[in-house]
Amino acid sequence: MKFNKTALISLAVIFVTIVLSVTLRAVPVSRIWNNYSVAYVEKTLPEETVLSYFNKYSIENIISLGGQRIPFVSDFTPVLPQRESTYLKDRLLYFFDLSDNYSLYYIPKKSDSACVKALEEIVKNTNTPCGIDGKQQYPWLVPLIVFIVFCMLLNFSGNKKAFACSSFPVLMLSFSQVFYPVAAAAILYMLSCYLASRIWGRRKAMTVLKKSIYVIIPIVVSVLSIMILSVYCAVLILLCCTSSVCALILLDTYEKFINSKSSFKFVKIFGAPQMPLMHQKTATHTLLCLVPLFILLVVFLLSSRISRNSENDIAIPVPVKSQYVSQEEKKLPVLKDLYSWFWKAKSYPFRNLNSAEESSEPEEGQAITVPHYEFNGDKIVESKVLVMTYNEDFRQKVDKEIDGLEYNAVEKLIKKQGSDVSVVYRNSGESRGQTDGLGLILILVCIFVPVFLLLVYVLKSGRKFR
Repeated sequence: MKFNKTALISLAVIFVTIVLSVTLRAVPVSRIWNNYSVAYVEKTLPEETVLSYFNKYSIENIISLGGQRIPFVSDFTPVLPQRESTYLKDRLLYFFDLSDNYSLYYIPKKSDSACVKALEEIVKNTNTPCGIDGKQQYPWLVPLIVFIVFCMLLNFSGNKKAFACSSFPVLMLSFSQVFYPVAAAAILYMLSCYLASRIWGRRKAMTVLKKSIYVIIPIVVSVLSIMILSVYCAVLILLCCTSSVCALILLDTYEKFINSKSSFKFVKIFGAPQMPLMHQKTATHTLLCLVPLFILLVVFLLSSRISRNSENDIAIPVPVKSQYVSQEEKKLPVLKDLYSWFWKAKSYPFRNLNSAEESSEPEEGQAITVPHYEFNGDKIVESKVLVMTYNEDFRQKVDKEIDGLEYNAVEKLIKKQGSDVSVVYRNSGESRGQTDGLGLILILVCIFVPVFLLLVYVLKSGRKFR
């Protein structure tokens, strides 16, 4: 009965892992805006028509030109002077490409697939040029490399069943979360399983595994590397680890069942302490694992470069790290400009119009005060009353006002990008001016682990590794 419960629980965990791996699968998307994709449609097609196609596919919360309003209107001065309203005019540039031939629509990332279908129907029915910057591309080479490593280590393994059961869940993960760091970490995970499978079924195996840096370091680094990427990746890798254990439990139960049917029982003479995990042959195989890791690194760097240069020729507003913007490029309003406009609109009724600083950009800590008069005995005394201060508290209140807007405002898009970017007209592949720094670091860390293990082996063995 105990066997049945254990097997049932193990099978249930493996089944849940498979289902979630399929359900939570993720593919790299070439999206340039945080939380949004940009759909571009030639201006010859009216906005109302474009939105009707989007509505047909239940795409909601679209940020478009026709849906814009003034985000704040003062009760005292509902109309601001021209010099105070340049932001309101410049923000409309977000809805056109540099050549002014295309209208731009900002689509929430959850609607990417529906947007692609809507655009395909627009082209089919109206023959109007259009497209979207957020395209899903399944990089088959990434999981293929992991699969080749799995086959290679399976061929090298002395206990193929133990290796296959323990490493198959992470192989499945590499097909579910198709990212370069996940693939690199999966190779480390499989290397750890390969080394550990050498002592499967031997006495004191767990005691050896708990102390072996050859198993602990690669599996810990691989799990942590995947967990850093996202919440979904963290959940899936923990399930994969659990599934590996459950698969080994099922394998152990199966082997014991087979042995119980045999007329005599095989006993392994050597215990786990007498079986070194890292020796000349396994060291050679560890060295071979560096090859696919380096291939992943090269493909990762090349794919980043290619994706930046292979987009279409349409120059659209693109968020770029400020240090990568030249002085000659035209800048569109960003979060700093948004805060500045709110400050001017809110403080305008209280400012001295004769002051030279009436149209200047607000400085941190700048305060607006108004005179207040009150009786003090038999005298009228003047005092200053603080109306507002340009500081973090002011900006947080502006953020809440933007979040509370009841229409799909471009200010919501601007706010989502943060304060450390500039927005300029560029090819959409040049977003933010850098590659995925975290992904690059994780791949390099995964490359370092086999090198470190080989160095430890060489130092412990007291001879040069060949």
